[in-house]
Amino acid sequence: MISSQNLAALMADLNKGTVGYQTPLVPAGGSQTASNLSPLIPQQLSQTLSVATSSMADLKLWPMLNKVAAMNTVVEYNRVLSHGAEHSPFIAEGGVGALNRATYQKVAVQIKYLAERREITDVASFVSLVGPSADALALETTRGTEALLRRVEKELFFGNSSVNPLAWDGIIKQISDAGNVADLRGKAVTPNYLQEVLGSLYSAPFYGMASHILVTPRVLSEIIKQTVTFGRHDQVNFSNGMLGFGSNNITISAPYGMIPVVACPFLERHDRIAPAAGASGVFDGSVVTPTISVQPTAAANAASQFVTADEGAYRYRVVPVGPSGVGVAVDTNAVSVEAGDRVSFTIAQSDASATVSHYRVYRSAADAASADGALLVREIANGGATTVFTDDNADLPGSSPILLINSGADHMAYYQMLSLIRRPLAQINSSYPFLLMMFGAPAVMLPSKMWIIKNAGVNPAQGLPA
Repeated sequence: MISSQNLAALMADLNKGTVGYQTPLVPAGGSQTASNLSPLIPQQLSQTLSVATSSMADLKLWPMLNKVAAMNTVVEYNRVLSHGAEHSPFIAEGGVGALNRATYQKVAVQIKYLAERREITDVASFVSLVGPSADALALETTRGTEALLRRVEKELFFGNSSVNPLAWDGIIKQISDAGNVADLRGKAVTPNYLQEVLGSLYSAPFYGMASHILVTPRVLSEIIKQTVTFGRHDQVNFSNGMLGFGSNNITISAPYGMIPVVACPFLERHDRIAPAAGASGVFDGSVVTPTISVQPTAAANAASQFVTADEGAYRYRVVPVGPSGVGVAVDTNAVSVEAGDRVSFTIAQSDASATVSHYRVYRSAADAASADGALLVREIANGGATTVFTDDNADLPGSSPILLINSGADHMAYYQMLSLIRRPLAQINSSYPFLLMMFGAPAVMLPSKMWIIKNAGVNPAQGLPA
């Protein structure tokens, strides 16, 4: 009898080769003989799972938000806009001061509904996916949860109900609507610039005290690079036998304290790069090739922000999006743009039965041969049979926003009607379908005490494309 140790060693030797259910029974020579048969190889799975996408550690804004229970589909709260007018406080002897009143505003937040649909087959529930214990449902629930929260985080930043009626308004739109917006026009942000914004925000009439500066990882790397290149102190440190160059713990001094700069991976939109032309997601909704018109320089609109450095031929890629998925991407022809021009084109649906809520419009680099790799310009709402899109270069592809926020419970919150749950769906075949659901909406109670910096760029001094 062979011992268990020897048997284990034999199986280990067999497993060093091809990993799979079994190797071919017919050898390379084509003849199947008793002395030339390939051995059976059992399926070998590692105890760890290699994940080639985001993880829970990449969520930054979602953990910051204070979760408040919502008992109705509409949540109302009052906002104090002013304590009163700036009257003179002085009165004459025996007189009476001018009547003064505070100004209040009632704000309503509508709860929105989010879901992630998943399924596993009955066979998958019996197969060991990771290690010796087979739990495909738990594993797929974990993957679905991470996928849903990744998009929740993105929508917390970029959601816009005027573009997608099913969406909430993210914090960028809520703060922008209050008017606190600065525009870098593609220039790299500097610590000095952030200090100026923090000082302005703390001054009258805002009285805002930001608790965090939220940036993309690329922008934080730009700030780190500047601290190393232009810092007045030695940026190379030696500790415990390790040599460190620069620092990732960047704080910016404000008039009231030090404000941390936080890298938010999902502030860099996952859908910022155009999908392949003709590729479709879940549903087959598509659009016909858009008709382009260019407003020439002679009749330029004052809103145009195309300058001499932007001149060139551009191609646009239009992608329809709806509750059922992403439709077929369609490209425009190349359009030559000069300083002062505005590009305008009409998007017409070719499939009236498809449910299209909005469009993502991408723009190529100047004089690019195709729209492959084009970057997101803007999302626009579906205007019906035809939708007109106008590009005046207000939103620069490849740039990113910077948010100066106060995450305190009295400044912003997430109204939660339903925390994340898993709901089984009806089985109509040999698979187990289920939904991951959550109901809620973000609210910025004091947007005037926060700030948005748009179109922040980076300086690719080392040759890496921006």
